[in-house]
Amino acid sequence: MNTKEKIFDVSLDLFSKKGYDSVSLREIAESVGIKKSSIYSHYPSKEAILLDIFQYLTDIFEYDELLNSEDLNLTAKNEILIENPELFYHIGSEAMRKMFSQERNLKIWRLIFIQMHHNDAIRDFFQNEILVKPLLFWNDFFTILKENGIIRQDCNPELLAKEYYSFPIYLLLEISAKYDDISEGHLDDFFKETEEHAKFLLNCVKVK
Repeated sequence: MNTKEKIFDVSLDLFSKKGYDSVSLREIAESVGIKKSSIYSHYPSKEAILLDIFQYLTDIFEYDELLNSEDLNLTAKNEILIENPELFYHIGSEAMRKMFSQERNLKIWRLIFIQMHHNDAIRDFFQNEILVKPLLFWNDFFTILKENGIIRQDCNPELLAKEYYSFPIYLLLEISAKYDDISEGHLDDFFKETEEHAKFLLNCVKVK
């Protein structure tokens, strides 16, 4: 691990535990084992470190092989989506589970949920990446199912997307509030609950 990577990981650890505003560059430098001035060779400011952390998570969403697999394409030509929407959800759930199993990623999520009301950059990231984009995804998901007669025609895809997505957001908030580190068992419980909720909701609106 090079110095920039150490700065990244130490900063993320401190931000997720103490809050972004409570951590100074001097504290980061001392934890890394370098002088404060050395940080500027890698980052021009503390905010630049925060933005790099967000970019890291954004890159996972955009480029991760599992999250961007053909099995998760939102199109009526995707046989998995049309023939077995529950399996479609499961594939996505497993991809997210793999992401959450990485300690670094879990710290980023915790930082976002704990600090989003205290920092404009964190709040904007939460709004765009954690709320808007996933809701658009699930709105398209239910729209495709409705257009192909899989769910009832009286269903509102936008409302279904919010209901579908609100439960995992609640669980994420619960995890962030309860745990500094989450065990493998708690992760298993989290994804089991989200899939049970997804199946329940889908069964309520499916054409019988």
